[in-house]
Amino acid sequence: MVIETPRIIIDDELEMDVNTGIIGSGMKNVVESAVFPSEEIMCQIDRLENAISDLESSFDSYSTSRLSQPGREGIYQKAGLLTNIVIGVIIALIFIILVV
Repeated sequence: MVIETPRIIIDDELEMDVNTGIIGSGMKNVVESAVFPSEEIMCQIDRLENAISDLESSFDSYSTSRLSQPGREGIYQKAGLLTNIVIGVIIALIFIILVV
């Protein structure tokens, strides 16, 4: 009885052994195989997850960015308020100029 190891077929000639992370051509020629760099990819995925969580936390107006200084809670709310005030003043000035 032969036990098959789980493999992922990448291409017509490439397969990856799930248990060892070795990529080879049909797993018949072990000499031509290469080890899959899973540590580097996991490091990049962790960086991406940190960026995603930072982006998701920016939807809360009382949160801060990971790179901001301490005591900057509510900075997004202040920036939004100032932006809306400036846009409101500009629109009001345009209406005043058009009426006069």
